[in-house]
Amino acid sequence: MNKYSGKMNLTKNMLKITEFLLRNIDKPGFNINQIARNTSISVGSAHEILHDLKKRDIAKTIDFKTSIYYKLNLNNSDTIDICKLISRESKRKLSSIAKVYSEEIEKFDKAQIIIMFGSILVKKEFNDVDVLFITNKVKEVNIFCNEISKIRTKPINPLIMTFNDFINNIKIKHKVILDIINKGVIIKGEDKFMEALINAKF
Repeated sequence: MNKYSGKMNLTKNMLKITEFLLRNIDKPGFNINQIARNTSISVGSAHEILHDLKKRDIAKTIDFKTSIYYKLNLNNSDTIDICKLISRESKRKLSSIAKVYSEEIEKFDKAQIIIMFGSILVKKEFNDVDVLFITNKVKEVNIFCNEISKIRTKPINPLIMTFNDFINNIKIKHKVILDIINKGVIIKGEDKFMEALINAKF
């Protein structure tokens, strides 16, 4: 994970900044001070990293006159590849209990995207497992979740929508969907997730 495409060093702080911008893709951008504060990286290091990301066209800048803001450039294939890598790393870092559920949930093969979100990601004690399924197979999802709930201690609470509805909800900045993007972990379908963000015109 130290090298990307044999030409770019992917440092821990570079990935941290890229992930922050990805998870806040709906925002108009962030200036260097905001990025440094939200990622716990020094302003000097953040400036250096953002300069490099801009140089490589992974990030783009927006001039708001009072400050320069940075956003990810989703029209760059390198940006997409790095974002998919970050998504896979987030999944790998799941807690042991969340990992148990994710391994069961990703067996559902009729969804384009599956995202785990909610209390299972942040609390040791949780009442249910919240999962977003991007699919048109509503009945199949409910049957699948009920079967898992029978063998696991906590029930699966599915949120189901089609790929087009997912894109439209991102476009209109639906609070729940944006919160899932900001805090959730992609269990399956990084490619389609990035495609949805691109189609949402970010």
